[in-house]
Amino acid sequence: MASLLRPTGPLPAGVYWFRRSLVVAVVLVVVLGGWWVLGGLGQGSAASQGLGPSGSHSPTASPTRSAAPTHTARSTRSPTAAATVTTCPDSVVRVLAVTGESFYPPGTAASLTVQITNTSVASCRRDVGQAALELVVYAGKTRVWSSNDCNPGGGHALVTLKPGQTFGSTVKWDRQTSAPGCPSGRPKATAGAYQLVAKSLSLSSAAAPFSLT
Repeated sequence: MASLLRPTGPLPAGVYWFRRSLVVAVVLVVVLGGWWVLGGLGQGSAASQGLGPSGSHSPTASPTRSAAPTHTARSTRSPTAAATVTTCPDSVVRVLAVTGESFYPPGTAASLTVQITNTSVASCRRDVGQAALELVVYAGKTRVWSSNDCNPGGGHALVTLKPGQTFGSTVKWDRQTSAPGCPSGRPKATAGAYQLVAKSLSLSSAAAPFSLT
């Protein structure tokens, strides 16, 4: 212990104290530096742990909220399917010829009607414009008059017919006979028995009888 406090040797005592002070200073520097490095690393680790949960939480919440458009896609498909209405095929269309009276006295115009009925269980569209309809009067097998003779062509009109719904179109026939091209000088129809046939595109109704007196 005395040799530590009072160094001996060939050199002056001050040299040995300087050496010892230098060793002690180096040891202190190493100890303090190690403590600072360890302390700094500890703080860096804590900061990283704090960012970890926060950073991972945000991406998880974002996909959860963005899943909502799935509901919008379902609601978009449903109205589209419900709004689809197809053209009425001839197989579900019933065409009927109707006369307002069974007998028409002299000088009275005949009321003639074409009726189109959707007989299916679903709504569908049918052309009911003048271009798609025709009323024809026959006397036996002789064609006497047609609604198209003096009013050819016409427009198209698509209407939606619900199941069981009927569309009707009526004209007044003044008993004037006609022919294709509407030639002038045609005579009036004479008293007798006639039949009305109604047409819708390629469909024709059964003949409806009536008489002119």
